[in-house]
Amino acid sequence: MKLVNFEQSIDNRILKRGLDYFEQGHVVSLETKDKKRYKARVEGSEVYRVEISLDINDVIVESYCDCPYDLGEFCKHEAAVLFALKNEKTLGEPAVVVKNDLKKVLAEQGKDELVRIILEISDDFPDIEKRLLFKFANNEDEIAASKKLIREYINNAKRNGFIDWRHVDYALQGAEMTLKKAHEKIEMGDSETAVLLALAVLSPVLKMLQYSDDSNGGVGFIMNRAISIVEQAVMIEMEHLDEKEQKKLFEIILKEALKKQYDGWSDWRFGLLYVCSIFTPNKDLRKKLEKQLDVLVQSAGTSWSAEYDKIQFKLLQFEIIERCDGTEAAEKFIYENINVSDFREKAITKALEIGDYEKVLQLCISGEEMDKSLRGLVHKWREYRYQAYEGLGDVENQRKLAYEFLFHNEFSYYGKLKGLYNPEEWTEVLTKIIKAFEMERYQSSVYLSIIKEENLTKQILDYCNRHKSLITDLYPYLMDSHLEEANNLFIKYIEQSAEQTSDRRGYKSVCKLIKTYKKAFGTIHSHKLIGELKQKYQKRPAFLDELGKIR
Repeated sequence: MKLVNFEQSIDNRILKRGLDYFEQGHVVSLETKDKKRYKARVEGSEVYRVEISLDINDVIVESYCDCPYDLGEFCKHEAAVLFALKNEKTLGEPAVVVKNDLKKVLAEQGKDELVRIILEISDDFPDIEKRLLFKFANNEDEIAASKKLIREYINNAKRNGFIDWRHVDYALQGAEMTLKKAHEKIEMGDSETAVLLALAVLSPVLKMLQYSDDSNGGVGFIMNRAISIVEQAVMIEMEHLDEKEQKKLFEIILKEALKKQYDGWSDWRFGLLYVCSIFTPNKDLRKKLEKQLDVLVQSAGTSWSAEYDKIQFKLLQFEIIERCDGTEAAEKFIYENINVSDFREKAITKALEIGDYEKVLQLCISGEEMDKSLRGLVHKWREYRYQAYEGLGDVENQRKLAYEFLFHNEFSYYGKLKGLYNPEEWTEVLTKIIKAFEMERYQSSVYLSIIKEENLTKQILDYCNRHKSLITDLYPYLMDSHLEEANNLFIKYIEQSAEQTSDRRGYKSVCKLIKTYKKAFGTIHSHKLIGELKQKYQKRPAFLDELGKIR
């Protein structure tokens, strides 16, 4: 919906309350850096934060408020901010008058008063005390303080020994603060402390998975971020470290990677081992890492996950060889492991880079045969094969493969296929494609994309007759050539939807359809339909109420 007429899409009661809030000055701040994303504070029973995102045409693409209201798409706080935004954009008036500028107020206070304020707030909000003490901890206490902070947040989030998904973000706050400090250390050039801080996060956060619901992925995000910071710290400072410092950092990271807790979470172990591979230009450190990799391979076992781990170990070996031994040795290692899909792909991409398209075809065809039971890999090799045909200028094989891709639900190849024919040839080819799709029992989404792309209105109308709900999206294609049929289809779909619903939420959905119908076919048609629905559903007051709100 557009900001200029957002009132048409929000419940009247919410609109009234939002307007009251706006006119009474409850929107106490409204800021933006790019005229697209706006952040606001609205005073209610508490101060709530609202975020509104607009596109370049002032269409509202996202709206959020942290209040607990969940009975509709918009709350009164969002409505108040939308009124403020509209007021600013349409009338050129300031959106809000800020009641209190906190920065200005604090700047006017003396040092003793600021200390008193902070201590008083810290008494009421212990988290603030933790954050301040952590932020200003002495350097020698930083690692110990970080570990303590991480544990405190995790333990405080537990309920009966478990952390449910709603409290996982809180549990990870100590880890987030530690990683923020680690990033600051990188900027200060203190890579060793940055690594130690990031590593301090890993063990307690990984253990959380044993007693928490991480369905939102918060734990995984923190683990990946911590390892990324370790890598960043090493990469930035590597050339400034002497051998002794390199050895110390290498051994700290390797020791972490070899902990038993990573059994079953091997991707994070591999992430740490990859960081260790950065040190392998040092021959002694390379030898030590390769020895540990051999031990890990030998202890991997024979399960599916063990096979995955062995491939990851080979990829690490490749990183070391490529980093230390050069291109020729790396290429030799690739072909020694060509039956592993990751290495086959490396060989293919290398052949594409140098224009050896015959080699690409050879690798792809043998890969398709070897991996014929694995549809995803077969598809990947076929896509590379298409690139080779493009490089060779082999139009006939491009046509054949693109045609096959179309019937495997790959619309992205439609434009490529069309570009391989001149306009006279294409008319006949398109007819054959349409007939082939129509002979299938179920038309795929590619068929719909094609008839839309080519504006085949007869086929679009037939498709809507089979899938009535799609008339709400496809009616624009029918307005010039099949206006009456599109109108009748839309009405039938609305009537069918009305018959199948019996609660207010359903009635709102039906009314939303009617609003779309009104935009398409005009006020006269929509008023006639609304009148017929009111007559038919006289005993459904909630439906009549929603119908009465359509303007």
